[in-house]
Amino acid sequence: MPTMDPGALRAALERQATELAPISRVLAAAAAFPPRLSADEWRGEAAEACLRLEDDLRLALAASDNAVSAAQRSTRAAISELGG
Repeated sequence: MPTMDPGALRAALERQATELAPISRVLAAAAAFPPRLSADEWRGEAAEACLRLEDDLRLALAASDNAVSAAQRSTRAAISELGG
């Protein structure tokens, strides 16, 4: 199995952590305050679909926020294991 230079691996992990930070901030804000859709403009099935879309969007934002947060924790843990 090929091995990777620890310095190069650490640099890649730190770059990943840096690149995840702004994504995490945007997702955290979007998950905390998901966009609200106005079902008042719709009637019947269209209004129900609008409410389902809003729920789906809220759940997707929360799941994405959780996934990015987990990636950040894993990245920090890997950096720590490398001695940082």
